Amino acid sequence: MGLSSKIAGQPNSFVALVLLSASVLSVASCASTKDITLQKALAKSISDSEKQTIEDTISNWFGGTRITIASNAFSETSSVTIERRAKLDSRGLPIEGRHDNPLYSFTLLSDGKQCLLRNDQTEALAELANVKCHVNEEV
Repeated sequence: MGLSSKIAGQPNSFVALVLLSASVLSVASCASTKDITLQKALAKSISDSEKQTIEDTISNWFGGTRITIASNAFSETSSVTIERRAKLDSRGLPIEGRHDNPLYSFTLLSDGKQCLLRNDQTEALAELANVKCHVNEEV
């Protein structure tokens, strides 16, 4: 009876140590996780190698299908929209007179230090290591 009343009345030192350790670890893990704020970004000008990096990143999201972006992409707006080419008949017209290809959009983002490209459909992010951009102040 003495042991159970001691545990019920006040925690023993082992339980107190476990609870304290769990609390400290919880606070430490929250403090080490830093929220990164990403903002829409623009590129002043895109070099050929930067353009290739962006095209390769988007192509990977399309399963390797090669795409081409304009040399002034992301210079005036933070987003680019790509439409897959419609399937054409032998005369070069869309099959059945129309197409239902979805639009795909991609947004250039920055945390102030690095540039990232977001696939807006999947929310996937890819770091663009050699691309220089700055936060879009107009957004």
